[in-house]
Amino acid sequence: MSGKVDPKAQAKAFERYISDKKILIADPSGASRISVANILASMGAKATQFILVSSYTEAEDAIERNQPGIVITDYDLGKRCGLDLLQKQRAHNLFLKESLFVLVTGNTSQSAVAKAAEEDVDTYIIKPFTAGVFRASIMKAALTKIDPPEYLKVIDRGKEELSAGKADEALKTFEYATTLDSAPSLGCFYSGQAHNAKSATDNEEVSYNRGLEYNKIHYKCLVGLYENFAARKKHHEAYEVIKKVSHYFPANPQRLTAVLRLAIVTKSYEDVERYYRIFTSIDDRNEEMIKYICAALVVCGKYYLQQNFGSRALELFQKAAITASGRTKILREIITSLLDFGLAKQADEFLRRFPPDTHKGVDYQAMNLLVMDQMSPRTLVIEKGRELLTQNLHDPIIYRVLIRRNAEHGLKHAVDDLMAEALKRFPDQRAVFEKALGSSPNAASPVPPPATQAPQAGTKK
Repeated sequence: MSGKVDPKAQAKAFERYISDKKILIADPSGASRISVANILASMGAKATQFILVSSYTEAEDAIERNQPGIVITDYDLGKRCGLDLLQKQRAHNLFLKESLFVLVTGNTSQSAVAKAAEEDVDTYIIKPFTAGVFRASIMKAALTKIDPPEYLKVIDRGKEELSAGKADEALKTFEYATTLDSAPSLGCFYSGQAHNAKSATDNEEVSYNRGLEYNKIHYKCLVGLYENFAARKKHHEAYEVIKKVSHYFPANPQRLTAVLRLAIVTKSYEDVERYYRIFTSIDDRNEEMIKYICAALVVCGKYYLQQNFGSRALELFQKAAITASGRTKILREIITSLLDFGLAKQADEFLRRFPPDTHKGVDYQAMNLLVMDQMSPRTLVIEKGRELLTQNLHDPIIYRVLIRRNAEHGLKHAVDDLMAEALKRFPDQRAVFEKALGSSPNAASPVPPPATQAPQAGTKK
């Protein structure tokens, strides 16, 4: 607040500020929860305003049910980080601009993360703290909400201009804001957003980097820079930024999916196992995230097979199979990868991971035939493959195996029939089928492509 303010007036202003707000206190320690509640009660809060919880899940539920205006959370909430509650608070608090988010941290590195989450975390308090330190910190944060400094007022004005589509005006406002603070990372971030609205991507990048000069892990600037690089398909640069975000800030499904995708695109296979460990610490795993981590583990496993690190590859395939929890497409990819390197015995072990209720399906049967192809006599493979077709199970792998094995057996008519049927069902797989045919020592001539419309009489062919 501007000028000198009477402490009693500040206390009254704070009491008015909290009077109509639910207060969520999330901390695994019962003693800490009660201690914080007692301090706030001494500052004017009533017993009916408090919601005390001990876990991340309880905190999420409380935010959804009660829409607290003040959230005070410990940084460590079991496997999850209290900072992640921000997403829930944003989604369920209709008066977010007036609300407070307070993070209680246990060390300087956690405090640095809290500070970097500027505009999201209103204040952070380092444990152990005294009642006096807690009162001073939360009161300062609340009074800043009541009467923001000029720097934040100017940024808010620029945000309104930007929302109204006045990008040029907003840019001038944000640039002015950067002159009002000694470390104006937030102003630089919004300058970048204004440049983004003007499609000035190079200037946008400069603004985010300028903000990072003041705070090298400023969350909004890092995310803005990542999105800038990603939009410009600068994959390696985007990956380096999102990797830094994932290192300093709590993992969430959306971010982990993005970092996994870029790790594969940039062939940063050595990092995949670290992201798998992060994945195992996340409780709310969605389907997309599971698919990405499984795909990343399989791709990484293939890479290790190519580098002749078979045991390491198998370890990653095991993790993928466990995570896939019966998802047949992932198991299929693992088995085909192992068979490509002649590891039939190991592939057969993964075949057993198919759930019993999938054994009549085409994924299991195609993989079973593929394993048989490396472990059983040719005649049994042909017999099994024909049986699958009579059961109306059709898959490119089944046709590929049958075409090659029948060609080796010199069964030209059978090969012709199989090739015609395969191309009819899977026309985009022509190269695969012709490769199977060409790999046989008794291969027939490749099947010509489908005939185009016949030329009209008198025209040149």
